[in-house]
Amino acid sequence: MTQPPEDHLKALWQGQETETPAMTVKAIRVLARNYGDILRSRIWMGLAIAAVEVVMFGSNAWRAPNEILRVGWLISLAGVGWLTWRIVSKRPGRLPPAEASAQALIGFHRAELERQRTSFTWMTVTAAPVFAGSFVVMLGFQKARPNMTLANIAPLLVLIVVWWFFAFVWQRRQSRRLAEQIAEMDDLTQG
Repeated sequence: MTQPPEDHLKALWQGQETETPAMTVKAIRVLARNYGDILRSRIWMGLAIAAVEVVMFGSNAWRAPNEILRVGWLISLAGVGWLTWRIVSKRPGRLPPAEASAQALIGFHRAELERQRTSFTWMTVTAAPVFAGSFVVMLGFQKARPNMTLANIAPLLVLIVVWWFFAFVWQRRQSRRLAEQIAEMDDLTQG
């Protein structure tokens, strides 16, 4: 029995080897440049947020009604500096020169992806001083207002727990994405 013509064409089409087009040097350069631009934008956003926090924490430290509160705000202020330094240390490097080969660009982009890898421990160490300062601030509030209850600080505690949860989820997702992108760069190197 013979197959209808459309089944024959379908079998021929499905039996073909798939083509994997190689990326051009220009496409790899655009990919690496766009990735660097996104990272720089995020860093600038982080710096803007840090500047607002410096003003806010500094103002609170200046006007603190007791020494424990002042120390807590100053710890948080130092934590913002620490956090900012850790994030800025992940800034992207300069693109290789225009005459760089595809392999050099792939190697550069892969190295940049590797530099962006973090762990939940890295995030914890980065943010811990700000949260330590927050706990000292809560103790200072307790001293300033002895009749304060747990209900008064519960919103801050809930926000801290929510931050840790979302930081954990975000970090795991980001790790998977970076691993996929690094694997793609490895495939380009071997292809």
